[in-house]
Amino acid sequence: METNTLTASEGALLGMLAQGERSGYDLSRRVEDSIGYLWSPSRSQIYRILPRLVDRGLAHSREVEQRRRPDKALYALTAAGRHALRAWLEEVEDEPADRTVYPLKIFFCDFASPEAALAQLAAYRRFLERLLTRYREIEARPTDTRFLYPRLVLAHGITRVTSTLAWIDDATVTIEQQGARSARA
Repeated sequence: METNTLTASEGALLGMLAQGERSGYDLSRRVEDSIGYLWSPSRSQIYRILPRLVDRGLAHSREVEQRRRPDKALYALTAAGRHALRAWLEEVEDEPADRTVYPLKIFFCDFASPEAALAQLAAYRRFLERLLTRYREIEARPTDTRFLYPRLVLAHGITRVTSTLAWIDDATVTIEQQGARSARA
């Protein structure tokens, strides 16, 4: 049973299962109502991933009989799945294929540690600072004044990155303050 190297989708589904036993349909609805703004898999993608998690021993399933409807499978996290989720949350990627991996992992850090969340925030900050540097370099180049919209989109990118950097600062302070309160209690 290999528990290493989860994809972002596998890690997110394990995170959703850590919140409680669910069917594939329930997972799809829960994603829409919670992290759909970050990660929005198709229902068919969820149904493809769940059996893989079961085959790897990271989740288990049980059939539930239903009246006037087809039976459904409910999925739950196993101890190995909880361990794999925690390892995925603690793994920090410096150059992820998709920048949403940082907030996606932070979303599930209740199942890891404050240190894991702080490490993800710090990596996200470094990633965004590199991105902002690239945006500023583009902004400093001479422009063709015939084209307005590329500049507007660049300004959008700069605004989004600087806003997210401010959020990272706020989130870091909140987590550190929570840790200090917990240590005093």
